[in-house]
Amino acid sequence: MRKYLTELPLKNCEKLMERKYYDTYNNKKHYLYTIGDGDVRAVVSDFGGLIQSLTVGGTDIALGFNGIADYISSATCCGATVGRVANRIAGGKFSLGEETYSLTQNDGGNHLHGGGRGFDKRAFEVLGHTANSLTLRYIAADGEEGYPGKMTFTVTFTVADGGLGIKYAAASDKDTLFCPTCHTYFNLDGEGSGDCLGNMLTVNASYYTPADEKLIPTGEKAEVENTPFDFRKPKAVGADYGAEQVKAISGYDCNFILDGSFAARAESLKTGVKMTVYTDMPCMQLYTGGMMARCRGKNGFYDKWYGFCLEPQFCPNAVNMDGFEKPLLKKGEKTTYYIEYKFD
Repeated sequence: MRKYLTELPLKNCEKLMERKYYDTYNNKKHYLYTIGDGDVRAVVSDFGGLIQSLTVGGTDIALGFNGIADYISSATCCGATVGRVANRIAGGKFSLGEETYSLTQNDGGNHLHGGGRGFDKRAFEVLGHTANSLTLRYIAADGEEGYPGKMTFTVTFTVADGGLGIKYAAASDKDTLFCPTCHTYFNLDGEGSGDCLGNMLTVNASYYTPADEKLIPTGEKAEVENTPFDFRKPKAVGADYGAEQVKAISGYDCNFILDGSFAARAESLKTGVKMTVYTDMPCMQLYTGGMMARCRGKNGFYDKWYGFCLEPQFCPNAVNMDGFEKPLLKKGEKTTYYIEYKFD
């Protein structure tokens, strides 16, 4: 079993701890917290649990924004902690036991990334900040965005051992759903360097889930072999952009069924930065930013395909489909998930 980076020793060197003002939203001040170890440094906000930057060997590989207004107007969830449930739930409806619940429909009649005000647009409480770790908490009210149960949610970011580890934990006073993820847009050539299509990518998945025109999985588990969704060997993100299935959605926005805890590996041939992703969640969404409209980023403007997302998750709409593991959180039980980004 992999040891979470969040379980490695914390470094309590106060002089290395950094906190600076980020922005004010809904009359509340929000801050950026810097954590780091060696050549890896992350800057995280207590608004939305946002990863605002992620620097590896001097290269910032994460897209981000200089203020909350720019982040919200971009409609990207860029860098955010996403919940209660990442990705889509068809029609914004699901059933647990005898009850049927109606969620906020914020994506063409479907529910996406926790709703109109999911975790990505909420104020988090800082529980702890050391030189290399930050723990945030958000308490979601019963009925928030339509979900049952008062949920206490924590996310811990830890930079250690050449990587960034993220550990999610939640408990609820009612049966509910829980599927968090990290929505960081990566460009290993460097944030703001242009499109990410030359980044090399490997995805450890033999199957993907075909989806309809609204990106709701059909329920089929299809082999990636002989399709543009085959990333089992390294290839450039944009290598198959000419394929009809990819052109139809302006890039990739696809769920893969992972073959194990090793989820993906990416590399820049320009900077030499290499990133390996691990998780204990069963699936991962690859999104290459085809719906990103031109927006102002940290150091200039972003446009479509300027970053790619690797979002560990459960299968979209899994709660409404047979044959897929469901993101259930039982009343009174604590559930944890992790994502690790390891760098060479």
